[in-house]
Amino acid sequence: MKTVAMCIVVGMLVLGAPGQTRQVRRPSLVDDVLERPVQGSDLEYFTTTDAFYSSLDQTRSPGGMVRIMNCEDDKLKRPWRPSGSSLRQVLDAIVIADPRYQWQTQDDVINLLPIAGEPALLKIRIDEFHAKEITSGREALRHLLVLAEVRKGMEELHLKPGVALINSLSSFRPSSFSVHCKGVTLRQALNAIAHAEGSAIWDYVEIHCNGRDEVVIRF
Repeated sequence: MKTVAMCIVVGMLVLGAPGQTRQVRRPSLVDDVLERPVQGSDLEYFTTTDAFYSSLDQTRSPGGMVRIMNCEDDKLKRPWRPSGSSLRQVLDAIVIADPRYQWQTQDDVINLLPIAGEPALLKIRIDEFHAKEITSGREALRHLLVLAEVRKGMEELHLKPGVALINSLSSFRPSSFSVHCKGVTLRQALNAIAHAEGSAIWDYVEIHCNGRDEVVIRF
């Protein structure tokens, strides 16, 4: 029997009097987020991933980005001045300037991926993932990374956990949210977490250098 991929996310915001909550439906990216303006009239120089992160952070858009790194860290910076262009236009400009990357949406979340495709670890299948009444993407990630499928995938791919530095994310978060996924890939589970938190951005980094094969996943 074919397994159907499904994620259910529930976000809760405190509204009205204390103790009163109601579920809030988030707008579709197709109808809203990709048309939001990205501000910034000053010329700045960013790496591709920094420009992607800044664009999503400014528009409070959920997303995720993937980097594959060797011993030479990517320090190439390019001019970046969105000047109120739509997020869609800015993302198109980013990948035109750096053809090593492509952007796409999955389940209303924007992803920046290598043009060669997503890493094998992000493709592993997860039977079920359930994080209930959590308050941050980092908290949900801790539940996700201890799943047997994830640990087995890292072992089979000979990847060890690297050192993760904590990103500074936008301040808006629901007071609590839950994520329940069945029959999804690791990338879909990460996207479900980002969407449920509202404006979270995950970062996946594979490092292959001097015999080290490591992976860092963080929010």
